[in-house]
Amino acid sequence: MTVRGFAVAMASLIVTGCASVAPKPTAVESEAQIKWRQHHAQVASVDQWDLSGRIGVRTTDTGASANLRWKLDNGRDQIDLFGPFGGGRIRLNIDPDGAHLRDGKGREFFAASASEVLFKATGWHVPLEVLGYWVRGVPASGEHSMEIDDIGRLTSLSQRGWDITFHQYAPYKEVSLPRKIRLSASAETLSKLTARDEFSGDLLVVKLYIDEWDPSPDDTEIDQ
Repeated sequence: MTVRGFAVAMASLIVTGCASVAPKPTAVESEAQIKWRQHHAQVASVDQWDLSGRIGVRTTDTGASANLRWKLDNGRDQIDLFGPFGGGRIRLNIDPDGAHLRDGKGREFFAASASEVLFKATGWHVPLEVLGYWVRGVPASGEHSMEIDDIGRLTSLSQRGWDITFHQYAPYKEVSLPRKIRLSASAETLSKLTARDEFSGDLLVVKLYIDEWDPSPDDTEIDQ
């Protein structure tokens, strides 16, 4: 074969090879995924609320509960807990500078994070840093896995060492927000808490029951 003939043959093989590579199919969103994107955009705009409900924490050996009042306005949280959970009334204020807690006996606690100051005062672990996302039925930033229902709402979420299940939603201000949420600490989270001598056992569950939402509509996405 001549040099020219060889070159023509190689060119033909290259063209044939390129033609045989089929383009990758474009991923098609399901109807539920489209509804999830729409729902997420709507819920993410809720950056003010005044909710009331109940919170409970259960471990292998014990448990406690309290009535809950949670106000969020201009990036500042005020959480009030009433009942056995805190031995009276607890007020927790959270802002970009840190967290401050005052218990029913007038004692004050300070920490860099809300979950840390709550643990100092009560001995209970609640992931307050990300709860503002989960309580609205959306993931916080970062890696996660999730499942949605047919109308685009979260049914389960795994993130930040917790497995979250959303049992019930209710409409508030034309937005569908959770009413019943269950958080279960993963085995890895339990191991970390145990290594810090902050926990013992194989069960840590937090339950939220939201009786009433009163979110204020705002077009600005929350940034906690």
